[in-house]
Order: sequence, then structure tokens, then C-alpha cells
Amino acid sequence: MSDVTIERRGARPSLTPAESHAILRLAERARDTDSSAPLSEQFRMSVESRDGEGVSHFLAYTAEQALVGYAQSRSGGPDEPASAELVVDPDHRGGGVGAALLAQLPMDVRLWSHESDGPAEGFARGQGLVPVRELHFMGRSLTSGPPWPAATLPEGYVVRRFEPGRDEREWLRVNAAAFAHHPEQGALAMPDLEQRMAQPWFDPGGFILVVPADEPGRIAAFHWTKVDPPNGRQGEVYVVGVAPERQGLGLGKAVTVLGLDHLRDEGLEQVVLYVDDDNSAAMHTYRTLGFEDLQVHRQFARP
Repeated sequence: MSDVTIERRGARPSLTPAESHAILRLAERARDTDSSAPLSEQFRMSVESRDGEGVSHFLAYTAEQALVGYAQSRSGGPDEPASAELVVDPDHRGGGVGAALLAQLPMDVRLWSHESDGPAEGFARGQGLVPVRELHFMGRSLTSGPPWPAATLPEGYVVRRFEPGRDEREWLRVNAAAFAHHPEQGALAMPDLEQRMAQPWFDPGGFILVVPADEPGRIAAFHWTKVDPPNGRQGEVYVVGVAPERQGLGLGKAVTVLGLDHLRDEGLEQVVLYVDDDNSAAMHTYRTLGFEDLQVHRQFARP
């Protein structure tokens, strides 16, 4: 076992600005070495905001107080296990730092690996963890490949864009209902939404809403597109959701196509998305729209 000290941060005490900066620098070094980011957006944002609500941060220090490892555990929804991400400084791997961090995480935790057959997956398997969930990273060209169909909305529905100051609470309501069984997306609250709206990539023009013509304040379906960095050549199907009471009307495919049209009209070349392996309906929709697997991210758990 590596001779490191594990310090825990949560709501009290929370991460300090210096600790947050050190964690992000550590994640950058790991990304440069592994060619994949060890912290996904939600986990990274919790570091940036030094959030401790439902989040635990574990920092591994050497005797010289050098940060050589970090793990974050996030509570799941009702009856859902915690999820976690873990990163070890490339120069300190193989010495037990990762195992020391893993030992601090809840017994039922699910640990993410964001690169197929990468170091994180090798570590998880080496610790005896087994894969329990798969997240497909898919993509397609916006300038070539199979064409997607035109968007067709049922009668009585119209398209508009998200309006900051008007739509936040209604979007949170629909998002929570649409992703009630999704441990990450369905748990988003107002601070999470506001943090995303403050990001450089946020563009309400790419936040597409389908609403009833006679109730424009009610969201029936939405497609939040993302371009990060804002001047990049790749767009993302960030989130697509349909209000449960509006399902079965073809709104999901229609609003997805509206987002693809928007990204193509913005002059982008590629589009990517993430989708859970067990979401067979969404997987089918995306494959029919020409998306193909680029990578598979996995969650691992103790047997």
C-alpha cells in the first residue's frame, strides 16, 4: 500500500480554491498522458464549484503534501448506488494510490472508466471490479454519410428556443420526469442548470424546445445541443428529453433531427452523443439517424 494520506472534503469542510485548482491540474496531467479525460463534466464541475452537496472529495497526499491522487463520490438517486471517478498522477501509478482511494469509497459504489481498455478500466479490473453499466459514445458526420429525415411534428406543436429567465423551472420539471430513472441527468437541480448556463459554450439558440401551440410555456420535448469549445468543429447532442405524458407522439426523433439541422446549419462537421446501453429505444433512434459507436465507457462495481 502506498504511503499516502487520504483527506476527505464534503459540505463541511468543502474544497478550498487551492485544492480545486490542484485537482484540475492533476486531471489535466492524466488527460495528457492517457489521451482521455479522467473526470466527466458533472464531476469536473463539482470540483470547479467546490460543491459538497451529495458529493465527497478524496485527496491523496504524499508526506511532502504533494497531491498524487483524487476520487469523487456522488450519491445516487433513491435506491441508487453512488457513482465515482478516480485519477492518479501518471508519475505515481502502480504504488497503491488508486487502491487507497478506492478503499475510501462506499462499498456499493460504481466507478467510471471513460476509455475502453484504458488505464482506468485496467485499474478497475485489477482491483476485482466487474462492469455493470455501459455508456456508448457515438458520432456521425454532419456533412456526409446517410442523410437524416426532415423533422415532422404532430399537429398542435411548435418549435421555439429556450429563454433564460423564463424556462428554467419548467425545463427542470420535464428533465426530472424524463430521466427519473437516470442517476445523473435526472438529479439536476437549479444550481446545476445555472452553472451550465454560465459556461462559455452555453447558447440558448441551440437549446431547442417543442411546445404545445396553445401552451407555449409547457415543454413537451427538448434538445439541448452543445458546441465545446464554442469555436470548435464538433457539436454534441447534449440532452434530448420528452415529457413522459407526451411520449409515443414521435417527438423524440423530431426534436433530435431539429438539433442535427441546427448543428449542420452552424457549419459544424461532426456531432457526438452519449447514450446508455440499456436505453434501447434511443440506441435504435440514433443508429437509424446514422450514428456509430466511437467508444464505450463503463461503470465498474465490486462483485
